[in-house]
Formats: sequence, structure tokens, C-alpha cells
Amino acid sequence: MAKTDDMINELVKDLLPVRKTALHRLLVLALLPGLALSAAFILLGHGFRPDISAALWQFAFWAKSAYPLLLSIVGLAALISVARPGGRPLGAAIPALIIYALLVMLGILQLNASTSPVEQHRLIMGISYWFCPMIILAAGAPLMAATFWFLRRAAPTHAHLAGFIAGMTAGSIGAWVYSWGCIENGLTFVALWYTLGILLCGLVGTLLGRYLLRW
Repeated sequence: MAKTDDMINELVKDLLPVRKTALHRLLVLALLPGLALSAAFILLGHGFRPDISAALWQFAFWAKSAYPLLLSIVGLAALISVARPGGRPLGAAIPALIIYALLVMLGILQLNASTSPVEQHRLIMGISYWFCPMIILAAGAPLMAATFWFLRRAAPTHAHLAGFIAGMTAGSIGAWVYSWGCIENGLTFVALWYTLGILLCGLVGTLLGRYLLRW
């Protein structure tokens, strides 16, 4: 028994305590290049919306941009939690659902304020519904690589959950980046098609987590 204790003491004698902010620093280090690549993809492949100077004065634009940004904040907090052994940030679902519910309420109010059926249809479907989720998936790809790089250097014990949160967080940040180029102003459009794109990222993350986050 004494020899075992001596061996353990020998193994741990040079260990230094990890800083409390070590995971946060690692996450920032991972996200910065991912965010740069995502922004470059939108800027070079899509560009800013042509009426960006006018859009900055519209409530709908800021509500559209705030939705994925708020989801990103929730996702980042959940990502830090799930990166630790035993971390299961199931409580993150509540603020995410509240954020989505607020967006839906704003979308309904926007629809009710429009008396034209044509305008209401545009607020729901827009002109880009058929490729919007795919752009968000593409914009989230470099960010998903970043979140997985982070998790593989952490210690998640729930691979599928960690992958799902990594994908959802990447998709939310990617959707926020895309919101600066998207010409749609319908909040119902955002609730449907932005959310679909984010969920697709979450699905891809779940599938990847099974293989990339196993110990």
C-alpha cells in the first residue's frame, strides 16, 4: 500500500492547478478563426445585404440578428458545461425556448400588422427559404470545426449531447453572421428557416459527436 501511495505521489508531484478560466480561453482561441472563416464565406460568397444602411434603422433587422446571437450566448454557456466530465446542461433548453417563443410572438405581431395576403406570404416564405438553411449550415461549418476542436481538448462524457450542443452553437453563430447578408425582414421567416438551418447544424453535430468525441 505504501508503494502505491508513493507511486501516486510521484506521478502528481509536478501537477499544477488549472486556471478557472482555462476552458473559456480555449473556447475563445477555437472560435476566433472559425468566426473569421464564417464571416469571410458570407462576405465573399454572399456579401452584405445591399440595403444594409437602411436596414440598420429597422426593428425587424435587429430582431432577426438578435435571435441567433442570443441562442449563441446560451449555446456557449452550455458548451462550457458539457465540456467538463459529467456535464449535462439540460437547463439550457429553457432560455432557448423562451428566446424562440419571443421571436414567434414578434413574428405573429408583424403578420397581424400586415393586411395584404401577399405581404404576409412574403414575411413567412420570403424569396430565399429554399436555400437559407443551407447557407446557415455552410456558414456554421468552420464554427463547428472550431467547437469540435475545443471539445476534443476538453473532457466531455456525453458524446451525442456534446456534439448536438457544438452543432447548435456553431449554427447559431453562423446564422448571426448570415443575418448581416440576408435580405429577409420577416420574423416568421426567421423563426422557420433560420431555426431549420440551426437544427441541421445540431443534427450534423450529433452524428459527428458519436465518432469524434468518444474516449
